[in-house]
Amino acid sequence: MSYIHQALKKAQIERDDRYGKYGGIISSRSKKSGRAKKSILLIVVSLVILFLAFVSYSWLDFNGPQVETNVVHRQRGPVQLPVHEKTADAMELYQRGKERHKSGRLNKARMWYEKALLADPGCVVALNNLGVLLIKEKNYPAARSRFEKAIRLKPGYVDPYYNLACLLALTDQPEQALRYLKRAVSIDPQAREWAKKDRDLGNLHNLAGFKGIVN
Repeated sequence: MSYIHQALKKAQIERDDRYGKYGGIISSRSKKSGRAKKSILLIVVSLVILFLAFVSYSWLDFNGPQVETNVVHRQRGPVQLPVHEKTADAMELYQRGKERHKSGRLNKARMWYEKALLADPGCVVALNNLGVLLIKEKNYPAARSRFEKAIRLKPGYVDPYYNLACLLALTDQPEQALRYLKRAVSIDPQAREWAKKDRDLGNLHNLAGFKGIVN
């Protein structure tokens, strides 16, 4: 038995020398397995960190300041002044035109009347006086439109009625001229005296209708 025991022991020693001990193989595998687990753990941790970073960035991007990519820049219109300011500005410009009108500087007067109307398109006195200048230029259609607009804006204003009567008399429309002259006199009886001396109404002076209005 001792011989057999010795033989087995010798064979075991020879196997150990050739392949290494069985326990050494297990130890080596354990070390390799430990390193593999660490590597896998590091990869998992890295992936988790990347995922958390991505989620955080997405949240910040969503909740952060939003940039408008298709902004439409709307052009602002002119600033609208209060009515009383517009009227005050227009009247000041009108007065400058009126001064030049009286002194015979008609081109300058027209410029200031037009400025007054830019400041306030409803400035009826500027409309009326501009119409008078347009009559002198024989631009009768333009003059008539100014008078008619002034009448629409202020029906109780005598001047555009009277001036429109003059325009119609100058353009050989006596019946219409008498109608507007009658309306002017009804608003302001003083218009009778204006009409008696006005050369622009010369075509009407011999008409019975004219005499009926001014007498």
